[in-house]
Amino acid sequence: MLHIIKKEINMSKELLSKIEWTCKMKKVKPEIINGTLRIVEHTNLAYVEPHRVIIKDKLYFIL
Repeated sequence: MLHIIKKEINMSKELLSKIEWTCKMKKVKPEIINGTLRIVEHTNLAYVEPHRVIIKDKLYFIL
């Protein structure tokens, strides 16, 4: 049976502050979703899901 391990990747404080500062200038509220690292146990497979930022119904991927 396959086991998938999920580990959350934290966004750096510097990047987070830049996103919030930019959105503050435009007077919008961003929705920030942290990315994850998914590892399939007992294999060498891994997938990095990028951070997602939703601003005015537009989705942006940030690594």
